[in-house]
Amino acid sequence: MTALYSVAALLCALALGILLWPLLRQRRINGRWSALGVAVAFAIVPVAFALYVYVSNWDPDVQQRASEGQRLVQELAARLQRAPDDVAGWELLGRSYMALGDYAQGEQAYREAWSRTPKPDEDLKLSFAEAQILSDRSTLGGDAGRMVEEVLAADPSNPKALWYGGLVAFELGHEDDVKSRWSHLLAMNPPAEIATMLRTQLAALGAPPERGGAASSVAGGAGGERAPSGPTVQLDVSLAGGLSIQQLPPSAALFILARAPGGGPPLAVIRKPPSAVPGHFTLSDANSMIPGRSLADFEEVTLIARLSKSGQPQEQPGDWYAQTSYRPKEGPDTVALVIDQVVQ
Repeated sequence: MTALYSVAALLCALALGILLWPLLRQRRINGRWSALGVAVAFAIVPVAFALYVYVSNWDPDVQQRASEGQRLVQELAARLQRAPDDVAGWELLGRSYMALGDYAQGEQAYREAWSRTPKPDEDLKLSFAEAQILSDRSTLGGDAGRMVEEVLAADPSNPKALWYGGLVAFELGHEDDVKSRWSHLLAMNPPAEIATMLRTQLAALGAPPERGGAASSVAGGAGGERAPSGPTVQLDVSLAGGLSIQQLPPSAALFILARAPGGGPPLAVIRKPPSAVPGHFTLSDANSMIPGRSLADFEEVTLIARLSKSGQPQEQPGDWYAQTSYRPKEGPDTVALVIDQVVQ
């Protein structure tokens, strides 16, 4: 704070000097000051501060609390280096890093706790799995996914395990498990943001609506669809010559999705019947698979349109597809995807 005000005062003095210098030269020539010029020069300082207060969203109290929180986390990390056998301390450090959004450090802290716990409980197991998944989505198909499944087997109504269990099932192509787990979670009345996304994804997977038609009440219109939010990608999807929808089995489905460079579950996904091709589609954060994840988080994503012959989200040999790289912050406004390739 003191440094900020010192720099601000220095800049104000510099601005005043720049403004007063021509007035001083004029005084030397004319023998008098320009009253209006001097008044305008000195008015710059209060006007600048007033504009800053009006347009700035910087909150010194928030910044101070954030700095204090980071300082405490650093102190805890330093203490654990001196006393590394404190399992509870490592777990606390892991939770702290996760709250700060530093998932890689959170994973490392939980790994330290895990390695020092002969028989980890379900909370540690799920927290460690979550940190791995948020650090690297590909772990859904590995140890993190296995941990989530173990927690679900021990506690089938664990909300966090149901959420990540749905992601694990999606990654493995087990669509029925995705529907079952997320429907169970939805029935537990999760927060509104989570409930809205669950309804959207369940509708995209063709799950039956909730009793009482709750699925149709999702913001953005009928059919369980939400209004686009965040960065939006307009896609024109078509079939290459020689391919026809009539060649697909009745079980087929169209999946349009965006993937992060590191792999893992899609950032956003739309499911439609094959008859929707050719067609125009809008992909956005409203189609997100993971709360808080946005297309804007990545410089480049991969856009894919795939006609799945089995109707499953996991690609299989024989599926038709098209894909291209896309930079959300740069565009273009509309991306053309011509389905002309076959999964080998």
